[in-house]
Amino acid sequence: MQESGPEPAVHVSRCAAPLTPEVSEELRGALSVCPDVAFCYLGDVLVEGHEAASPTLFVWLEGRAVGSVRSALALVSRAVSGSLPADRFLDVVILNSAPELLSEVAARADLLVERNEDERRRAMDASSRPFGQEAQEASSPSDERPWWIRLLGG
Repeated sequence: MQESGPEPAVHVSRCAAPLTPEVSEELRGALSVCPDVAFCYLGDVLVEGHEAASPTLFVWLEGRAVGSVRSALALVSRAVSGSLPADRFLDVVILNSAPELLSEVAARADLLVERNEDERRRAMDASSRPFGQEAQEASSPSDERPWWIRLLGG
């Protein structure tokens, strides 16, 4: 078995080429009616070793949607593709799957949609705790579900 090296560093920043106000408003409106979306940020992501940053939509799903990520992602993808001009694209990152990015995303990207302020506050609080602390607080040690699912009671 081949050993893999360290994961490449991921850097989040504001969009270098922001969406026009019209496109931004259309995207905000489309995402605001997605029932599984708690909040979204829009930013650029530069992965170490790549030459250019990619515009990225960071989405945090409601706790009840985490079990059906495929369905939630399909709704978000439809909202994105229906809102953007043909020459634009956005990568989509489900933050529930990468909660370690949440603090950096919140500090450096722009909040695009906030359907559930309490959920965003809970997610920010949980992501700021030392690794492992949230699991001890949220459930028994034998529970093998990801910490953010345990924390959300899923």
